[in-house]
Amino acid sequence: MDLSPREFVKRRNMKPTLRLTFALMIIFAGFNRCEKGPDEIGQKIMHPDDSVAAKYDTTFEMKTQLVRTDSFSTLYHFFDQRSFINSYSDLLIGGFEGPHFGKFKASFISQINKSDSINFAGDTLVAVGADLYFKVKERYGQVSNAEFNIYKINTDLTINNPYYSTTDPGAFYSEQDLISESAEILGDSLIKITLTQEFAEFLASADDTTMASQSDFRAFFPGIYAEMEYQDQGFLNKIALTNDTTKMELAYKKEGSSEEPDTLEYPIASSSIRFNTYDHNYEAATDPDINVNQFLKNDTAVSDSILLVDGLAGTRVKFSIPGEVREKFQKDSNFLARAEVQLSPYRQYKDFLFPQEVGMYTYTNDTNYVNISNNTFFDGSYRKDPNYYSCNITSYIQAYINGDVGNEFYLHTKNYQTEPGHLILRGTGKKTAVRLRIRYYKP
Repeated sequence: MDLSPREFVKRRNMKPTLRLTFALMIIFAGFNRCEKGPDEIGQKIMHPDDSVAAKYDTTFEMKTQLVRTDSFSTLYHFFDQRSFINSYSDLLIGGFEGPHFGKFKASFISQINKSDSINFAGDTLVAVGADLYFKVKERYGQVSNAEFNIYKINTDLTINNPYYSTTDPGAFYSEQDLISESAEILGDSLIKITLTQEFAEFLASADDTTMASQSDFRAFFPGIYAEMEYQDQGFLNKIALTNDTTKMELAYKKEGSSEEPDTLEYPIASSSIRFNTYDHNYEAATDPDINVNQFLKNDTAVSDSILLVDGLAGTRVKFSIPGEVREKFQKDSNFLARAEVQLSPYRQYKDFLFPQEVGMYTYTNDTNYVNISNNTFFDGSYRKDPNYYSCNITSYIQAYINGDVGNEFYLHTKNYQTEPGHLILRGTGKKTAVRLRIRYYKP
């Protein structure tokens, strides 16, 4: 779902308002300081003694539903601190596909800074060629044949626009603005893209006035849109943009000269506006049984038995805590020691996309999305034996019992805004399904 900038700030601001954040921090920090471990009760929460062993153990079945992740801003800018700007400077390009999650594509748009000024006026200097280099920081999946397409964008980028993960890149360029000719993947850490001679000559046409300032150069050349077309099952590249390797180069020399060309470098700087776009085509999922598209279309009143969690603005799981939890632990005779959500993977597919950690979030008063896994005791890591994720949400459950938060929270793959991940879990109704396990004490 795409949101307007106004709705984005109002409903889905990933940085909560000061008042709500402060309130939750008091709740969560207070509980976290008190937790002694899986089998102890903190002294300040439940009991005047230093700690007492939990002697009772019960489990609750939660409603589980697969839902889409809200869109979010992927805009990066180093110097601006407004609320929707993120602090993650790397960008993703590529894609992959499979029978359970369909097709995924990551592409990006970025400004490029001007080079040092040089006068191309007259007929003494000519453009020899232009290349674009990307420094690969990390790869996901097996590298196969791929084609990189670079387009010159025709729209000015502004820092006031929270560019969303679901932004349509087609609004920024035209098909005739293709400036790439060929590409080479050079080892594990470099991609070289040869740009067209026509584009090289376009760069060389910039006069001293155009090259006098960044704003004048960006009016002349607003930036690029970059995408990758893959074969086979695909792969994903994490590109480090702000370094000496990632850059555009223009080779030039005197007309008729036999000497080696000189080179101008056009870097991508920390001040360059840039953002990722993510496209999930769930209609392309082909598996007859474990199919993300089928579960997304299920009746929302019914729990999903299989949960397909997809990172990078894909899908998430919505949990609903049953009312019996509050009823049971609002009684004076029951004291909460540890509340843990245990998640069992249904199967593991594509090891490079299998996440080793998960995270949990909730809405505060249906306006802000808060990370409730951002505390010392949450854990959220995968345990190969006995094949489940352990998520300590004692603080949140206690806040729910006290009436400070609602009964709904959400599961994502860890770092779901910046890292890919596919996770298939057993939902309600399955053997070893998701369960809320609570240990408690009766005085």
